[in-house]
Amino acid sequence: MRCIAYSILTLSLFFCMSSQHSSVNAADKKKTPPPSKIGFRQLVAMKPAAVQQGDKRKIQLHTSYTLDGTHSVFFDQPGIKMTFAEPKPKAAPRRGRGSVGTPFAFDIEVPKNQPTRVYECRVATDQAVSSVSHLLVTPYPVIEEVEKKDNNTFDTAQVVTFPSTICGICEKTEDLDCYKFAGKKGQEITLQVYAQRVTEAIHTMQTSGVYLMDSILTLYGPQKQIVAQNDNFIKSDSLITIKLPADGEYVFEIRDARYKGTGKYAYCIEFSETPFVYHTFPLAVQKGKTTEVELQGHALKGNNKVKFSATDVKETGWARRTFKTPAGETNSIWTLISEHPQVSARGTNISSKTALPLTLPVGVSAQFSEAEQTHFYKFKAKKDQYYFFKLMSNRIDLPLDCVMEVQDTKGKVQRIFVNGSATTESDDGLQTKDSEFYFKAPADGDYTVTVRDLHDRGGERFAYHLSGELSGPEFEVYGEYYYAQIAPGTNMMWFGRVKRLNGFNGPIEMNIEGLPKGVTLEPVTLPPGVNDCGLILKAAKDAPINASLVKISGKAKLPGPDGKEIEAVRYGRITCEIQSGGGGQARWPINTSIVGVTKPLDLLEVTATPSEIVLKPGESAEIKVKIKRSEVYKDPVTLATSFMYFTSKFGEQLPPGVTLSKKSKTRLAGKTLEGTLVLEASKKAAPIKRFPFAAMARVGITFSITTNYASNVLYLTLTDTKGKDKLAKK
Repeated sequence: MRCIAYSILTLSLFFCMSSQHSSVNAADKKKTPPPSKIGFRQLVAMKPAAVQQGDKRKIQLHTSYTLDGTHSVFFDQPGIKMTFAEPKPKAAPRRGRGSVGTPFAFDIEVPKNQPTRVYECRVATDQAVSSVSHLLVTPYPVIEEVEKKDNNTFDTAQVVTFPSTICGICEKTEDLDCYKFAGKKGQEITLQVYAQRVTEAIHTMQTSGVYLMDSILTLYGPQKQIVAQNDNFIKSDSLITIKLPADGEYVFEIRDARYKGTGKYAYCIEFSETPFVYHTFPLAVQKGKTTEVELQGHALKGNNKVKFSATDVKETGWARRTFKTPAGETNSIWTLISEHPQVSARGTNISSKTALPLTLPVGVSAQFSEAEQTHFYKFKAKKDQYYFFKLMSNRIDLPLDCVMEVQDTKGKVQRIFVNGSATTESDDGLQTKDSEFYFKAPADGDYTVTVRDLHDRGGERFAYHLSGELSGPEFEVYGEYYYAQIAPGTNMMWFGRVKRLNGFNGPIEMNIEGLPKGVTLEPVTLPPGVNDCGLILKAAKDAPINASLVKISGKAKLPGPDGKEIEAVRYGRITCEIQSGGGGQARWPINTSIVGVTKPLDLLEVTATPSEIVLKPGESAEIKVKIKRSEVYKDPVTLATSFMYFTSKFGEQLPPGVTLSKKSKTRLAGKTLEGTLVLEASKKAAPIKRFPFAAMARVGITFSITTNYASNVLYLTLTDTKGKDKLAKK
């Protein structure tokens, strides 16, 4: 079994995940010598990093470790087809951090109706699965930077036409790339950079203390004077929208704001004169209805009112959409189709006296038209009822850094719950400037939610969507499940964790949807008081080599707002590991998790005995663990029950009150193939019935990355002090 396990903080999934794969047999029959250590496939940049809708072309995917034997390529939304196109095996030695890796050829086909946005890409070979790379699907023809040609001055700038998407690389320190075009006075153009957004989840982007490219875009006029410049429009990506001041030759220049460069600094620049929209107002429409929205942006030529219809949709949620206008089709922007009624706040609710009344559940679209504003929303609450409020702006490419509070009728700030902790102010969420919170009303009455920007900013782009609804006992799913590789007949280990909210302490059943053929999950339910578990995947002996994208979830029965019990499924939000300075680990939110069935790996077998462990409070038990290595793998193996990175714990299997003793013998080096895990139960350990876990065997791949193999499933029972199983069925 094989799992390249990463230290992942997970939350409930923000966006739905779907997959598309393509198969190829071009290299499957070619045999290459097995490596002494089987590493996961570290994808780097695509070249080019963008493909036009409706286009078929060759593309290069750069990687550390070979992609020979690739059988599937996955994207986080169906449609794109990408197949392996190398005619013969190719080695891909792991190089230093600054290397862009080895290029591998693929054929790619993008449907004409494929939504335009940045997609995550994952690859599965017969020996491994990959980390994340990115691809921009663009509406414009792609122009690649001409290789080995100087384009770093006004005079040597590469000629481009519009509309187009220019793909290049700032490949070295002090590199800058220039492109020129013929412009006309009054012509409205948009230059939008994708640099961070097409590299942000790549594992090996950290280079010499610098991580993502911080692009700065400069537009020069016919007299070689600067007519526009931008830095940090969406994240660290730049954007210029301008009405050209004169006829003549213009040049736009892209570079890193710090004059850094690396072969990994891929960028795309969408260059067009079509309408460019920042957002709609309102931002949302209720399912089954049609709303007139105002487009706020550039080059609209006065035609900024369109219909936003949700009469024929089946699914709700946030998605990127384009709008047709008399001036042309817009870029894609985030909009919401909601199950709940929607209202708009027009900016008059700037005091407690003018607070906008809300009837929950509801969604509100609003905008800070001026700086130093606070918005007020009034709602009625009942004592001990929970309410949930969530704000969206930063996650939909808008700049608001929101802060929210709840006040009573006297203006007294109330206690709220953010990420499970009591506080009086809701600021940043996990890995986002947006915030959300739960509020438990201390008494019947009117309460007010306030919203402001942390830096008191305002303007056209400072829009947001606020949703409010009744809530109650809840939970969120976390874990350690970026990707996994598992050979037939073996097991691998992921980790699940839940956060119980608003007093919920019921059982939670953990699930994994979409597992590849031949792979199953050992059933596990978290009983009351238990928040961590192992997610043990098992591949059948006859499991075929295949792979799929999967979704991790927890299922539980919750009391609904009306008192009736409902069955709730909560999905775990996925994050990937990225290298940080000094070989450390950082996290980045992504949409995909992958499992692949592969050829045999470094460890061929991990077995543990006994399979049934019964402990009284205060007792200990010894587990014998044996490993079987492949012929070529000689490095040390570490046995464990939890997933640690130095002193930080990112995954746990054992229930509260049960720990791994220091008496355990966990290092298996040289010819040592057997070790011992000693479990100790504290005197206060609560009863539990046949809780599944496994002995984990960790194989180091790099300084910060390990492969986590798992033994056969073990079952832990904790009895009372007299040895009686309190949870046994009578």
